[in-house]
Amino acid sequence: MTKPCEKCLLSFVFVAVLAFGLFVMTDTYAQSRLPLPPPPTIIWPDDKPIDPPRWGEEDITPEQKYRTARNEAVAAHEIAQSHCKTLATFDQSLCLAQERLQFDQEMTQIKTRFGITP
Repeated sequence: MTKPCEKCLLSFVFVAVLAFGLFVMTDTYAQSRLPLPPPPTIIWPDDKPIDPPRWGEEDITPEQKYRTARNEAVAAHEIAQSHCKTLATFDQSLCLAQERLQFDQEMTQIKTRFGITP
């Protein structure tokens, strides 16, 4: 006759062997039946330049240089205005006034540089 403790040990060993066997079978089955997904395709960036072709051309004439300088000043002014509009109402009016003064000074400098009388 076996002791109660030996009976528990035998049943535990039996259950452990059974569980291990099921684990090995399912692992082998999963590896043999389920193929791995294909690797993702790699999308390389194009070698084409992202900038428009006009940005690569140099300004030659004074009119082109003036137009570019003016466009840059206007773009900077618009960015500063949009920043000022995010401020509180009191600060907003002061910021917009300072920005307008800065823009006028820059435009005066640009016109002077290119010989355009203000």
